[in-house]
This record gives sequence, structure tokens and C-alpha cells, in this order.
Amino acid sequence: MFEDFDLHALRRLPQFAYYFRYPLHHGDFRELREQGRLIGRIAAKPLYGRLADDGRVDRSAGFNGEVAIIFVPARTRKPEAAKLLLARMSPRSVQRADGRRNWPAIYAAAEKKVRRSLASR
Repeated sequence: MFEDFDLHALRRLPQFAYYFRYPLHHGDFRELREQGRLIGRIAAKPLYGRLADDGRVDRSAGFNGEVAIIFVPARTRKPEAAKLLLARMSPRSVQRADGRRNWPAIYAAAEKKVRRSLASR
């Protein structure tokens, strides 16, 4: 069961900790299916364009169109089996007109990247 997957251990891995600096929750992940069959789960977040001198995210730069993705294959038990992927999308598509993040577009870009990655194996 995915709720047993150790997200704290996942965040301790450097490649994930760099992009996902906040605690992860199982509710952050969406199922990815192919013809009804579970392929895995993904979590995604848009990235800002630059870091400040102290290494923190400079939110004044706005989103740069990159999306960080965690892909956890179905039936995976070990955090080391998860994959980090980066997708690109139009920076203008990251936010809606009201300034809030456009999650449907962000997850569409993430799903497309994961599917392409799986197809190229």
C-alpha cells in the first residue's frame, strides 16, 4: 500500500531534498495509469527562476517553466527506486490569471515527461 511508502526517507535522498524542500505527504502524489493499470505515482512542483545569494529560492524571479517530478513506480517499497525527472513547460502556463498555480497544466507536463521516460526504456 502506498501509504506505507516512507516519504521521509525519500526526502533524505539528496536529489529529492534539493527540489522538494518541504515535507512530502502521500496526498501530494497522484496515480498514473495506463489503460486502467497503475504505473506509479507522481508528485510535481514548478520551479522558480533563480536562487538568492544565501541559497534560498528567489520568488521574485517568478517561475521559469521547469517542473520537478518525483515518480514512484507501482509496488515500489524502497525510496531509492523513485526517480527524479525535470520537465519543461511554458512559464506563462505555470500560473493562472488569478496568480495561483495552474495544477492541471503542471501535472499534465509531469505526466507527459514520465510517460516519455518510460517509453524510452
